[in-house]
Amino acid sequence: MKIIADQDIPFIKHYFDNAYLIEGRNLQQNQIKDADMLLVRSITKVNEALLKGTNIKFVASPTTGTDHFDIAYLNKAGILWANAHGCNAIAVEEYVICAIAALQKQGYLTGSHLRAGVIGVGNIGSRVAEKLKLLGFDVIQCDPLRAEKETDFPHVPLEEFSDLDFISLHTPLTKSGNYPTYHMIQKTFLDKQKKNTILMNTGRGAVIDFNDLKLYGEYLIWCLDVWENEPFIDIEVLNRAFIATPHIAGYTVQSKYRGIKMIYDVAVQQGFIENKKVNPLILPAQNMVFNTPVDWQDIVLKIYDPLVTTNVMKQAIFENDQASTFDNLRKNFADNRHEFAYVQAENIHWIDKIDKSIWEVLV
Repeated sequence: MKIIADQDIPFIKHYFDNAYLIEGRNLQQNQIKDADMLLVRSITKVNEALLKGTNIKFVASPTTGTDHFDIAYLNKAGILWANAHGCNAIAVEEYVICAIAALQKQGYLTGSHLRAGVIGVGNIGSRVAEKLKLLGFDVIQCDPLRAEKETDFPHVPLEEFSDLDFISLHTPLTKSGNYPTYHMIQKTFLDKQKKNTILMNTGRGAVIDFNDLKLYGEYLIWCLDVWENEPFIDIEVLNRAFIATPHIAGYTVQSKYRGIKMIYDVAVQQGFIENKKVNPLILPAQNMVFNTPVDWQDIVLKIYDPLVTTNVMKQAIFENDQASTFDNLRKNFADNRHEFAYVQAENIHWIDKIDKSIWEVLV
């Protein structure tokens, strides 16, 4: 069984020690012609153009999304595929929380009776909605697919999204079906939003029409982890973004481990590789000590502050080649961001009892 794998998949050699490692962005058919298994990240488009004439029997990606897979072709060709659905749900949920903490420290989202809208209420979106409620937001949800299947799901149509303080996008990217999401967020939608509405996207970049978004640079506040045409991102949108990160919302030490472990388990279950009883990775924890009184925002921003990444990203891309810099920022994103449950905060003196209770429910 010959295995070709993207060299930047974390922990790849721990589980697939005999894999041949390659660069995934510009993968060519001749590199995988005699391979049986292909392991990729979301930057690699897996379709007929790449796989036709190869010996590939199994394609897997340790990511939660599948829009880089031509699933119709894979199924037709009899090529088994797998992704790591849900592996980064906690990481993305907590990224949104960190972004809210950063926004609040800068004077946004500090009023009473804050209203939030979540678009795409699957594994990640439902988590985000629940955490927003815990943070005191009134939350509305838009997910027509769930509404069709669940008679009691509290669905609000996209056309009715207005008068919101915060909007968070968590949809896949689709161009067909009854509810395509490609350029779902465009001028008609944006026109309905009030001044200084926060628009956050941690789903897929092309859900937003960036040409329309640029018309609202002085009106809305956008926080983007995903971008149209990655890695060739729009410099004007980058420049105007309050928070800008290189598609890393789902990156934590723990989520990266979950992703590759899930793919390994599928490969074993399907009989592509033998279960070598790989020793489980020991996931590190983070210890933090505070010497001054803190609120819950201080705690989460010490775990991860998206504004730090924003400053690094803007400076790096403005000074260097855009595409390669974006890829390098994503690839080299620090491997020390931990999920809240793996953080031990010590010597905490709380500013307010409410902050203590918020932190306890966030963990």
